[in-house]
Amino acid sequence: MKLPELSASLLAGLHCFSIVAETMSFTRAAEQLHLTQSAVSHRIKKLEQRLDVSLFLRRPRHLALTNEGEQLKQVVTEQFSAISVKLLELNRAKPFGDFIISAPPTFAQRWLVPRLSQFANTFPDVTLHLRTRNDLVDFKAEAFDCAIYFGHGRYSGLESHRLMDDAIVPVCSPEYAILHGLYDNPHKLAQCQLLHDAAPWASASLSDEWLYWANSNGIELNGTNHSFDRADLALEAAASGMGVAIGRVTYIQDHLASGRLVMPIDQPVKSPYSFFLVYREEHQGNAKIVAFRQWLLNQLGNS
Repeated sequence: MKLPELSASLLAGLHCFSIVAETMSFTRAAEQLHLTQSAVSHRIKKLEQRLDVSLFLRRPRHLALTNEGEQLKQVVTEQFSAISVKLLELNRAKPFGDFIISAPPTFAQRWLVPRLSQFANTFPDVTLHLRTRNDLVDFKAEAFDCAIYFGHGRYSGLESHRLMDDAIVPVCSPEYAILHGLYDNPHKLAQCQLLHDAAPWASASLSDEWLYWANSNGIELNGTNHSFDRADLALEAAASGMGVAIGRVTYIQDHLASGRLVMPIDQPVKSPYSFFLVYREEHQGNAKIVAFRQWLLNQLGNS
């Protein structure tokens, strides 16, 4: 026996049947379907003719399902319910709505924001809210969807995905490097003004990044210290001739290309920490986070 073709008219008839079988009333079914009662009655009659069975016993004051109607009701109810569930899942899987992100200030300015329009264009139903800060987010008390951390990647109760590593190297203006004889002479740093990012990572002290680089290269530092609460401010101060800053490779490429900054001591050191995307463990299936994570990885793959 050839299976009936699931044409648009047949599907419409089955949907109409499911509503009538649920309400057991042509009148109430017509109200739900925004049709006239006669239109509902016509669809049911057409469906019965198409299937060559009687689905309802039409009694003076109420309807009753025939045996064939009972069987069809069970199948149609199950299948339409499964379709509704799947449509809901698909809708939830589509990124939309407010998306609140935390990121370190200089990372946001130098790397994330110049690329963020691509994410916004790809996911037009997502409304972005970027907030910058150096400290960690309290996900239990604050309404952030995710955060980008520069750290060790181990955070209790949070999922963590490594995005990229970084390296650090001293940078200054070309004039400052010449004035202080810094080219290939790291020991001259002891006579320089050192510019610090006061919060290179959570819970860091203002000299940690400089000390890490110096210890890795066996260099002793005795210079005067100035500090800034953002890495980009320390870099700007260095470009203005105030002293020597520790530059993260992620942040300094444009400055180097323009010549505003130079690396007089070309001895970069891999940073002790990396950039991570973090979010609550229970949100690992969140469509916005999944989309953002994949977009970040695609951006890094194209860098």
